[in-house]
Amino acid sequence: MSSQEAKSVTQFEICGKLWRASDGSLWTTLTTTVPSTIGPMAVSSTPRFPSDTLEWLTAGCLEPGYRVIVLSPTVSYCRTVACHGADVLAVHRDPDTAAKLNRIPGVVAVCGSPESLPLNPCTFDAVLIHQGFHELAPGLVLPEIARVLRPDRVLGVSWLVRDDTVPWVKRLAALLRTVDDHAMSGDYGTDSVQELASNKYFPDHEHISKRLWVSVDRDSLIAMASSLPAVQDLDSESRSELLAKVAALANDSAGTSGLRLPYKLECWRAWVDHNELTTPIRPDNNGLTITL
Repeated sequence: MSSQEAKSVTQFEICGKLWRASDGSLWTTLTTTVPSTIGPMAVSSTPRFPSDTLEWLTAGCLEPGYRVIVLSPTVSYCRTVACHGADVLAVHRDPDTAAKLNRIPGVVAVCGSPESLPLNPCTFDAVLIHQGFHELAPGLVLPEIARVLRPDRVLGVSWLVRDDTVPWVKRLAALLRTVDDHAMSGDYGTDSVQELASNKYFPDHEHISKRLWVSVDRDSLIAMASSLPAVQDLDSESRSELLAKVAALANDSAGTSGLRLPYKLECWRAWVDHNELTTPIRPDNNGLTITL
């Protein structure tokens, strides 16, 4: 579909439910269509996103009647958001991922750029970004998010990172770093949240942190260790010796409740301020007022 052929959308049906764009057309331009059939969806092995944390990130705008944008989501995260009942619009750069997202009940997905949202101003109640804010251009995406949010609504940003403060995880990391200095380490991107904290469109922000646990077994740890390139490069004897130490660590650390891998869910929410937009937007009962 070309931009000339794209038509204004005021309502459409998702799995038997009407999505109404009562504030005007939901999309002013839709240049990419999403295939209606896809293959099997991937299943995430990370912890399920807690419902109460999603409620916090969206300031309670997850129930039916609210509209939420999810930028660059995984299938599992988008499904978790949509199951609460809000109308969800997912935006993803990758057409194959957008196709998978479009199959989730309650979700409309488009292939597009988060830094250039083809949406009318003041039409959404919350915007969510999980694990991906650091991959976006803050100088472009934050003004766009501010524009499409309704007054006094929120942007929720989150990362799920491994918690290496637990003793047995520290010992595992130390063991693997005998062959790979960078094993179980990395930059998760959370430092990029400073761009949000200092942004004029979102002057008020809050932060919470939550610990989550995932059960793992000895074989899973051995498989994780053996998948490291540095471990694969070892000779057979050295590799077997290292993996035996991983197995022994797992046996010693399991205890009666088994092994649990700890994660931290780091979350920020920020409230939009339309007064800082170059062209302020004032919604009223008759529609949108844009000051020139």
